[in-house]
Parts: sequence; C-alpha cells; structure tokens
Amino acid sequence: MPDRHLILFPSPERADREHKTPVFTRAVKPSFGRQFTRLQPSFSMLRTAFEQKALKIQQSPTGINPEFALVFEIIGTVDNFYTAVKNTDGLEWIFDSEAEPFNPDDDFYQVDKDSGERVNDSLNGKLYCVMSNQQAMSQLLSLWQRHQNGETDVFKRGFAGLRDVFTHIKDIRKWDARDRIAETHAVDYWRDSLEFDGDSPIPFEIELFFRGDAAKRNNATSTIRREIQSLGGRVIQDCVISEIFYHGMLVELPRNSIEGLVNRYEEIELSQVDDIMFFRPTCQSVFVSATDSESYASNEEDVTLPSGDAVVAVFDGMPMQNHRLLRGRVIIDDPDDYASGYESKYRIHGTSMVSLAIYGDLERNDTPISSPVYVRPILRPKQIGFDKVTESVPDNSLFIDVLHRAVKRMMEGDGEESATAPNTKVINLSIGDPVRQLAAIMSPTARLLDFLAYKYKILFIISAGNHPEIVSFVDKSFAELKALDITQRNKVFGEAMKDNQRNLKVLAPAESLNGLTIGALYDDFTNITETDRLILAVDRGLPSPISAIGKGYRSVITPDLFYYGGREFLRGRLNDKIDWVESSREPGCLSAAPYGTGDSDGCAFSFGTSDAAAQITHEAAKCHDVLNQVFLDETGVNMPVDDTAILLKAMLTHGASWEPIADKLAIAMESSPKQLSKWLGNGIPNISRVMECTKERITLIGLGALKKDEGDIFKLPLPVDFSSRLMKRKLTVTLSYLSPVAPNKQAYRGAQLWFNIDDGGKGLVPDRQNTEWQAVRKGSLQHEIFIGENPIVWNDDDLIIKVNCKEEATKFRTAIPYCLFVSFEVAEGFGVNLYSDVSTKIHQRVQIANS
Repeated sequence: MPDRHLILFPSPERADREHKTPVFTRAVKPSFGRQFTRLQPSFSMLRTAFEQKALKIQQSPTGINPEFALVFEIIGTVDNFYTAVKNTDGLEWIFDSEAEPFNPDDDFYQVDKDSGERVNDSLNGKLYCVMSNQQAMSQLLSLWQRHQNGETDVFKRGFAGLRDVFTHIKDIRKWDARDRIAETHAVDYWRDSLEFDGDSPIPFEIELFFRGDAAKRNNATSTIRREIQSLGGRVIQDCVISEIFYHGMLVELPRNSIEGLVNRYEEIELSQVDDIMFFRPTCQSVFVSATDSESYASNEEDVTLPSGDAVVAVFDGMPMQNHRLLRGRVIIDDPDDYASGYESKYRIHGTSMVSLAIYGDLERNDTPISSPVYVRPILRPKQIGFDKVTESVPDNSLFIDVLHRAVKRMMEGDGEESATAPNTKVINLSIGDPVRQLAAIMSPTARLLDFLAYKYKILFIISAGNHPEIVSFVDKSFAELKALDITQRNKVFGEAMKDNQRNLKVLAPAESLNGLTIGALYDDFTNITETDRLILAVDRGLPSPISAIGKGYRSVITPDLFYYGGREFLRGRLNDKIDWVESSREPGCLSAAPYGTGDSDGCAFSFGTSDAAAQITHEAAKCHDVLNQVFLDETGVNMPVDDTAILLKAMLTHGASWEPIADKLAIAMESSPKQLSKWLGNGIPNISRVMECTKERITLIGLGALKKDEGDIFKLPLPVDFSSRLMKRKLTVTLSYLSPVAPNKQAYRGAQLWFNIDDGGKGLVPDRQNTEWQAVRKGSLQHEIFIGENPIVWNDDDLIIKVNCKEEATKFRTAIPYCLFVSFEVAEGFGVNLYSDVSTKIHQRVQIANS
C-alpha cells in the first residue's frame, strides 16, 4: 500500500439539481394549410400503396391488416409525437434518428433572432419511423383534414403531437428497398462473397422492425421464411431480444439468388418485404494474420499464480491455455465446444488478448494481474486464402446472440446451470465489425452491451476498431513519403484522416454508451529504427493512423481513451504505393502467441486497437486491487460490488490528458489545441498517477445515487493560502455512471448525470484544459481538468462539486449510482503538504458525521 493512498469523500449533501438555461432558435415553417396542400401528393402515393398491398394479401389465410413502416422526415423535433403515437390505435413507434441536414427552401428556413432576416444555414432534422395500418393512416388524414377545415378540439389531450408533427413534416414516405440496403454495405459484402466463396451459400443477417406484439413478430418471420425458401435459401437462426428492441434472422442464399440481389435488388421480392428494416453482412472480426507467424522467446513468467475469482473476462478466440505464459492463469468456459477443430496455430488473437490482459505488453515487464482471467471463446478460425485465416463469429450464429448468451451464462447461468463467473466486473471485447461503422441508428450490438452493462453492473472495455485502409487515402508514393521528415508525415496522415472521416468511424459495438472504448496510440516499448525499405508512419505517441476516430453516437466523445497500440512499419509495393508490413516481428506490442505445430510456444508482436483495449483491461485488474485496498483501509470492508464497474471506469479515465501530445497533434490535424476530442477522446491515461497521491496532490473518491431532479454536493476543503504568490494548481474531476437506455429513441440515454464546480466566484481554477465542455456531458463519463495560477483570497474555503441528475430519453424510478474521482494538486516547491492538510480535514468531518 502506498504511503499516501486515495481517500473517500464523506457522504454528500442532498440538494435539488441545477437546471440548464434553454437555448432558443427561430425557424420558419409553412402554415398548416400550406402543408396540407404541399403534402397531398405524398399522401396520395401512400394511399395507393396501402390499397395495392390490401389487394395483394386479400387471399392470405391470415387475413392480416396491411401495414407499412412510414418515415416522417421532420424539420426540427416534435417531443410529444412519441406519446401521441403510443395513444393511437394502429400506429406503433419503431424508432427515431437524426437526418442528414436539410437545405432551406421557401417553406422551411431560419431567420436571425435579432435582425429577423433570413439566413441560408442548413436545417437539422429527424426521421420518425412509425408502423401504421391502413385505418390509422386514414384516421390521420381525416384528423388533419378536419383541423384544416377549422374544427376545434380535433386533437384531444395526448394527441397534440399528431397535429404538431404535421407542421414540421418535410416529407412522408414508405420505408423502401433503398433504406434496407443503403449504408449497410450489404451489396459490397454480397459482391465480395461471390468472388471469394465460390459456389458456397452466402449467409447474411436480416434485421426486422421490432414489433412489441409476438403474433406480429411471428407473422413477419413466416413471411420472410417463405421468401427465403422461394429463393432456394434457408433460415439458420431467428433471434429476438425484446429488452433492446431487436429482432434478427440469420439466413443464407445460393449464389444465383445473391447475384440477383447484387444486380437488381429493387426487383427482388425479398427486398420489398415491409417487415425488413435492414439487410446486413454477418459480423466478422477485424483480425487477419498469416498462419506462419514467427515466434520469439519471452522472459520467464512469474511463478506466483493468481487466486480468487476472476475480475476480468476476455470474449475472443480460443487461446492456447497451456501456453507457458497462460498456464494456470485462465479459466476457459467453452460450452459450445469451439476448441474442437481450433488448431493451435490458429489460436492467435485469443492467445494475444489474454496475454495482454494478464501481463500487458511483455516488453514493459509489468507484474501479472493477481486474479485469473475468465475466457469465453466466441470466435472460430475460417480460411480465407492459401495462407490466411480469420478468426470470426461462426457462420451459423448471430454475433449479438452469441454475446447475449455468453454474458447471461456468466452472470446468472444457463438453463439449470448456475452462473459461471458472477463476480466478474470487466469484459474485454477486442472485436469489431468492419462492415458496420457508426451510423445514425445505434447498432444492435452496442444497444445490447449498454443494456447488459446497466443490468449486471459490468464494464465493457471495447476496441474502437482498425482502419488499415487509411494508407489508400494517402496521396503519396513510398519514395515521396520516405523523403519527408516525421513531422511532415504527421501532416500527411492527418490530412488523410480529416478528409476521410466518414470512412474511419468506430466499428460496432464501439459506439456503446456505457462501455469504455479504446483507441490506439502509435507507440510501444520497442526501440527500432527505419531502414531503406521500412519506414514509420507518424511520430511516436500520436494516435495510430489505423485507429478508428470519433466522435460517437450523438457526438459523444468516442473513443474514450487512447492507449499503447503498437507501431507497424510501412513499405512500398511494386507500384510504389504504401502498405503496412504484415509481420509478427517488432515493432508492436509483445504478447504470447502460437507457432509451429502448437507444441512449442513463444511470443509475437502485433498492433492495433485490440492490443490497446486488452492492455487497458490489464490496468483495470490492477486498479481493482488498489481500490479494494482503499475501501478496506478507509471503511474496513471491501469495495462495494455494485459500484465496482463505475469505480473502475472513472479510475481508468481520471489520469487521462491531452497534455503529452496536444501541440504536436494540433499541428498534424490543423486543429486548435483545445478541440482535440475528435482525434484523442479524453486523452492518454496515466493510470499509475491515480493509484497513489503525493505531498502536493490528493485524490478523493465519492459515491452516491440520484433520482431524477436530485443533486449531491461534495465539499473539498482546501486549507491553503493562495493569496500571496503565484501558485500553479490543477483540479481534475471524473464522473462515471451506467445509464438505462431507450433502444428505440434517438435520445437513447435514459438518465443524464453531470457535475458543476463552484468556487464561490473566486477564480481558483478558472481555465478549462483538455476538453470541449459542450461534449463532455453527452455520454456516461464526464472528465474535465481545470487550472489556475493567479493569487486569490481563499480563506480556507471549500471547493464545491455538485452532481446533478435528470431524465432524458426514458423515465426511471430507481436512483442512478455514480462515482466521482476528484484530484487537486499544487506545484512543487511551495512547502505545501496538501495531502496531509486535506486528508486531516476530511477525516475530521467523517468522525463528526459518525459521532
């Protein structure tokens, strides 16, 4: 235990939450009468579509009522439309999402609030998707017609949203084949599969509109099953996870049917099935490697084996559990018998990730974690060429279902079997789907992780995803790039990243709200030099060019953190284009790896966001031990089990800063040093700094739970004289929590918690550092750094940190637990024993409260 350990805040004081000042914008929209005239052609098309569908299903033995998913393209937002839909028979809410900005026209535009003059800025909008039958659509038209005719009280209480949405409609239409295939990369996936998979049937996922009524879900499944069978295919799996509004089917079609979908999908009956939301490629992992990777002898492993329950779990490929670096340190749970047929030489990614979770980068010579690692294999090898293998989710399983079953089995059991690892609090998921980048709608897998995190109080540590294709966006030959110095190369890759942001987003499920998403730094612990044939891409310590970049869903800061992801050399190809060197030689992150026939063992180097996430998982296990000791010393009991995940989430983030590379990165990205969250998230964590305090720095931990509209006040005593001299000081505050979610609403986050700092207006730490203050409150993690230096009159006052809570996308009755890390520090050389003075005051208050 360190001499100056972290200490706990006394219980906070309860207060009302602070209310934000609303922001008003002025938009001009057409009159109700103009809307009625303008939208008549759209309504006529919908009426015709309903009539045609009714004729088509007239002979159906089920006698179903024709339904369509209707898309309302809205300028602005109509908050009460959701309530109105729920109250209307025949209408069913499906989802809402952000729309691409609308260009202004004569009907919709903005005016300057002061001058009243028109401005030509684009207009923000939303898409509301609602399932409607013919009667409901007719009722809507009737209500709007009556209102247009001057009738009053047409829209009774609870139905005002139906009226208000009408005045905001830019267009109304059916969900069609373009919606089902656009942005999902399905056609590209089908085309690639035709090229590489020969005559094999091609699997893919169909995501359905989730229907709350089981009978409607069954009817939708039957309809799709018939269409698949008519094309000579089969349904492999049908999966419903109602808690996250997900209904999906894994299907496969023969080559000729896939060719039809690729070449003329709008003519194929399957693409016209109204129950289908999206066609999606099946999930793949991003890890591909040569099967003949070289090996390296590693240092002898620590002889002390771990004990107790697993703190962290790794969901990945099957590791070599008898590898000399892993033996006795892993708990393998393989209920689906993935080990069968999983040759040792292919157990590459799982072996590496488990090794990194246990040891970190072996080149760093860190101590292995004190607890075993629970491993659930969810990937299997798949040959994709003569000397290539990919470890991916099997073709007969939906990734989301595999994850759901794995977590449920671990936390509460499977059937009659009891939970396999219920005390695990961290799950490493170094897997991303390369064909499912961040979109306007949260991916089902991210929704699942958020639901599971909140339900089981666990922390998912997720890799952001790799984009090695960044080299194809660099308009330089190898010779030209080699001739540049490293600062110039920084700018070359910075420009490529800025110009191609749309193609470099995080990969599902990295947009998770409750998880901790990790990007990769172009850094490791090797010492290498360039050669005539091999060069480095960017400066050491900058974000790796292959790392996915943010921001995340609804502009949440994503990735949250960047950590050591290793470096890889660039080389020139025959056409003098640049490419990454595919090698297990240094540089990179060193971890356990198979080689040969599987009897020998060694180590290999790798790089990417998977490595970064696994090393953060290693740090999480170390933080767990430190926190548990803090609670034992301060309270006499172990760390609260239900708060462990949020404590670890905050502690891993609390030491993060842009400071080490802010100026260098700002130059590379041609950005302000104060606006780097898109490229660096919350920064680079210095976790060892958070594990103990110094004479000039103290770190305190607060815990609480808030219901809506409540607030908690924490008081930090600072018995320091700041009035007589310039004394640099820094305040770092990190708030973490797990939020309930509303899976079918764009707002998504059920609860918002945030903190404010109050120093009584004295200017103790007036300047923000390392943050964009508008962005830090959008997720479930708020991390801010404040600095100051000027002399001020302080008079032994308290610094106030207030945590607030409000409802956002959904109502909740239970209190939302949260964790607060607060560090205050002053510069060295002033003779201030901040730790002693503050901790004495804190412990005095605890004694008074307990007396």
